[in-house]
Amino acid sequence: MKKNAFQIGLLVLCLLSLRFGVRQAEAACNWSVTGSTINATTCGVDGQSTEAYDYSAGTDDSTNGLTLNIPNGVTVTLNTGAVGVPTTLNVGAITITGTGSLVASATNVQIQSGYKCYVTDADADGYSPTPNTCYTTAAAGRIRKFSLNYHDGTDCGDAAAAAFPGAVTARGTTFVNGVNPTLTGDWNCNGVETKTYPTATYTCTGCTNGSGYASFRNSTNGFKTSVPACGVAGTYYTVSNATCRNPAVANCSRSVTTSSVTQTCL
Repeated sequence: MKKNAFQIGLLVLCLLSLRFGVRQAEAACNWSVTGSTINATTCGVDGQSTEAYDYSAGTDDSTNGLTLNIPNGVTVTLNTGAVGVPTTLNVGAITITGTGSLVASATNVQIQSGYKCYVTDADADGYSPTPNTCYTTAAAGRIRKFSLNYHDGTDCGDAAAAAFPGAVTARGTTFVNGVNPTLTGDWNCNGVETKTYPTATYTCTGCTNGSGYASFRNSTNGFKTSVPACGVAGTYYTVSNATCRNPAVANCSRSVTTSSVTQTCL
């Protein structure tokens, strides 16, 4: 009982120094949410980062309905923050059972309890580029975290609604990637540009036909020299006959068609 009273006192002290709306680094605990409850496992919230959880049964309830339960034998540690970049835990409420404990560093740590969590979503696709950066008030370009429209995952292109984790449509255009600036065709935000047309192996080679005559045949479909970048067009060769042909009529162009193809990526 004394231990729980000490922990509750520590929580109150932390709440006295709350600061809201500060942009911070992402955290590492990543607990699973079951409905409106988190059953915590032993974990340390990284210093100078935010662990943010929110629950809203509707699109935007009046409070944060998420309860963090620290069960018997579990220790949650808030590591040391820095001036202007405190280590932050954002939840609706905290319950501590038995020998469970919440250990907070004495330096630059804050607990935001009971406050709603809005995250940035400038393109309104339901994904945020900073899903652990909480704001306590609604504003244009923000979405309530864990509202009906929110989805887990880090948005790599918050100015392009078609770019988000799990996207399935390859596109022949590019966007500004805020996570990996060189991957402007990574529409599903998985850290890789997956090209629809990745082959640059088209060739016309010599062969010997069934009559023993030297002839020609064409290789597989593809670009002839190099694969275009995402959103860039190139000449694509489609093979219609890959077998050896009679030398009297064989040439590379007769069994190949060409077209201008814009590289699409995902």
